[in-house]
Amino acid sequence: MISMSVSLVDVLQWRAANQPHQLAFRFLTDGEYEEVVMTYEELDRRARSLGALLQTSTKTGDRAFIFFPPGLDFIVAYFGCLYAKIIPIPAFPPHPARIEKNLPAILRIAADAKPAVALLTASLFDVLKFRKEIITCLGNMKLIVTDDDKTGVPAEQWQQPVIKGNDLAFLQYTSGSTTTPKGVMITHGNLLDNMKLIEKIFGVSDESHGIIWLPPYHDMGLIGGILQPVYSGIPVTLMPYMMFLQRPLRWLQTISRFRGTVSGGPNFAYDICVKKITPEQREQLDLSQWKIAFNGAEPVYHKTLDEFAEYFAPCGFHRDAFLPCYGLAESTLLVTGRPKSPKKIHLVNSELEKNKILISPESNEDTRTVISCGHSQSDQKIWVVNPETLRPSNPGEVGEIWISGPSVASGYWNKPLETELTFNAQLSNGEEGKYLRTGDLGFENDGEFYITGRIKNLIISDGKNHYPHDIERTVESSYPAILPGGSAVFSISNKGAERIIVVAEIKHKSIINEHEVIKAIRYAISVYHGLTIDDIRLTDPGAIPRTTSGKKRHFLCKEYYIAGTLKEITLT
Repeated sequence: MISMSVSLVDVLQWRAANQPHQLAFRFLTDGEYEEVVMTYEELDRRARSLGALLQTSTKTGDRAFIFFPPGLDFIVAYFGCLYAKIIPIPAFPPHPARIEKNLPAILRIAADAKPAVALLTASLFDVLKFRKEIITCLGNMKLIVTDDDKTGVPAEQWQQPVIKGNDLAFLQYTSGSTTTPKGVMITHGNLLDNMKLIEKIFGVSDESHGIIWLPPYHDMGLIGGILQPVYSGIPVTLMPYMMFLQRPLRWLQTISRFRGTVSGGPNFAYDICVKKITPEQREQLDLSQWKIAFNGAEPVYHKTLDEFAEYFAPCGFHRDAFLPCYGLAESTLLVTGRPKSPKKIHLVNSELEKNKILISPESNEDTRTVISCGHSQSDQKIWVVNPETLRPSNPGEVGEIWISGPSVASGYWNKPLETELTFNAQLSNGEEGKYLRTGDLGFENDGEFYITGRIKNLIISDGKNHYPHDIERTVESSYPAILPGGSAVFSISNKGAERIIVVAEIKHKSIINEHEVIKAIRYAISVYHGLTIDDIRLTDPGAIPRTTSGKKRHFLCKEYYIAGTLKEITLT
């Protein structure tokens, strides 16, 4: 990467000056063959034009909503904000026909960040301008249409601002998978450091070509899919995430067609490819150039890796391409990653329930297989800490992951108390330094880190620890009609005791018996986990709330359950 860069603006301007005609982005509008492209020169010109417009209507440090679907206009809007030295807030755009569905989440963010402007499409603007009640809710926020490449302001009128490494590059509102969303303050310095880390761990080179379907509203899609390719100077082919979710084959077809070398997503993405792509469709694929298949954002499941590698081996996929990784928005994106030959170990369940690590030489009914997410890099420190004593955990114990380093964000926007508690933690053993408390549980073995779960999702029953994703996999394999990835397990405190609740999404409504499904779930959890389930609710597909990147929002699912608003079904 270019040396001496301080900001993303520096990076893009260097690319535009030195590689003006190189392909920066290709976007497949239909997820297959309809495409639009943009070079570095075009992106820089459009960003300067939008930046000049924003400089006339905002002041330095203002915040801006980006209400765009995935595509080139989203990318221009993001860089246009940086060129004007205002802070972009990538936000899931409200659909013009279903504005009320997304409005509450938008208003919560707006109340926190107080954006001065919102950049949006002409179609969304045409709907909003006739909805006075929504305009009133948005307050004094200016609505600016920027999807037609005609801002009316020449790029030459742009005045280059002075941008420092500690200036904010965006507010990343967390997914809310365990808590209400908070705005993580990501600086230019955070981004440049983290993208350097990604480049190193992923082995990005001039020969790399990214293929990305991930939504740009969260860190993996925005940083990994858009900003990282600009930083490393590699082309990337993007597609709408809904096109992937509707037909997973499109993802692998795109990798095959464009000879993609770097691509990936959460564990569920690999899972549904195995389940949805037929052998006949597989025969049309060539995945031999896919060198880095990253897997992160949710627990990496060893069986998913095994099944995907075996199923797609006939079309050239190599198991060594898998790169399990661990990260979070509060540390910009990536923390650790393990390229080549994912390492797995087998843990004895009965010891893991007591926070103890006992490794078994082989897998059996009393073991759980976990995948390494790599090791710490030289410019960051990672500790495994007892979350109660705040002292480093003893060897062979599970603890909370604590991180310090230049990728760690500067805190939560407008939340000094939560920033202090999360970003400025100190070890009680006298070790100097302040650390990010991730809320993730894991351990270190032979210098490599393994993630076992989340503190806030952990279920404690009879003094033993149980991880929801383990139980959920048991639920999903207990009965054929339960959707893959279609369950959520959580606990509710009731008179000092933990009640364990299961929500399961069902494929079919008319050919199975409700009591038969519930009985199968109870039996499987009793056998494999020794737990008694207090309540089981069967729902329509899609009833479990998820982030746009596919992670289950357990705390929101719990709220729906308590409020009685789950979309339950009654089977015959």
